[in-house]
Amino acid sequence: MRILITGGLGFIGRTLTRQLLAESSHELVLVDNLTEQVHGPNPGYSEITNLANVRHIREDICEPGVLADALQGIEVVYHLAAETGTGQSMYEIERYYRTNVQGTAILLEEIVKSPDGRPRVLLLASSRSIYGEGAYVEANQASNPLAQRHYPCARDKSDMAAGRFDFERAGQPLLAVATKESDPANPLSLYAASKLAQEHMCQIACQASGVRYVALRLQNVYGPGQSLRNPYTGIMSIFTNILRQGGTIDIFEDGKESRDFVYVEDVARAFRAAATLAPDAPSVFNVGYGVATSVSQLVALLEEKLKTSGKSKISGRFRPGDIRHNWADITRMRDTFGFVPEVPLRQGLSETVDWALTQPIEEDRSEKASRELAALQG
Repeated sequence: MRILITGGLGFIGRTLTRQLLAESSHELVLVDNLTEQVHGPNPGYSEITNLANVRHIREDICEPGVLADALQGIEVVYHLAAETGTGQSMYEIERYYRTNVQGTAILLEEIVKSPDGRPRVLLLASSRSIYGEGAYVEANQASNPLAQRHYPCARDKSDMAAGRFDFERAGQPLLAVATKESDPANPLSLYAASKLAQEHMCQIACQASGVRYVALRLQNVYGPGQSLRNPYTGIMSIFTNILRQGGTIDIFEDGKESRDFVYVEDVARAFRAAATLAPDAPSVFNVGYGVATSVSQLVALLEEKLKTSGKSKISGRFRPGDIRHNWADITRMRDTFGFVPEVPLRQGLSETVDWALTQPIEEDRSEKASRELAALQG
């Protein structure tokens, strides 16, 4: 099978590529311009790009003719290419929209313009960020499966400055619950808005041109191979880098904010499974481990693994626009294509740290990134 992967040498793309090559003798076309922010100044993936059945096009997906060339004879498209930093998207808006929205528009236009050579299916790497905050119920309704679900907007700066990080409704505390695909979208960053725009564009164009479309809304993906130098994505990589340098992790808010961490091998497996879905299957799926893990719990696991106890502090600092909780209800993924993630957090974290210890120590750029965002937010 001839397969196109945009962003094919990115973190998820490389893992997906390796799995596909192990699965069968596919012909792969990888489009990736290898940006320095993610890949460093001298990226080298010769173990992939030198293979006879792999073609790497080192070009920006927005450059004229790149995707028209890449799509020749393609049966399956995995569209992973994107700028992915939530905070950075708030001030590098044109860059994010050029890649995420304009790049997707070019891809879809090339597909639509080739009625005799369209791919069978297009799979989009979407994001849990399109939900904004996750879903909540009133705390006294926690055991009621039919409880009314609430979807709070962004938290107020004055509340956060006073240490009030959780949500209430009419004086009643709200309790976070797993987010379902049927919950409404409420993007709170320019990155999230661009991912939602990708979903809408792909759904409309693919339906009009008879191409099967599937969007996977990814939770916090982690694992070996994730960039240790990019301060805008990958909280586990950022924290690991800090601890390796003997630094102290500054845990924002009260440390109870939670995320859903899903191992990159499981994410790649989900993409491969989704490519075989029946035409009448749903087109949108949450992909996560389905478990909420607080930032404090994550840091404790990292400190235990690296034997650096006490190298963290809860500061109460916060970033306006950060969400409090979000984790995935993965029922639809499990029931539709029988897929469940296999790698629990403790195991995946251990494997990630073991890999990171074999890599050069990178400069910690996370504080600089935070200052850039704060300066623009006033």
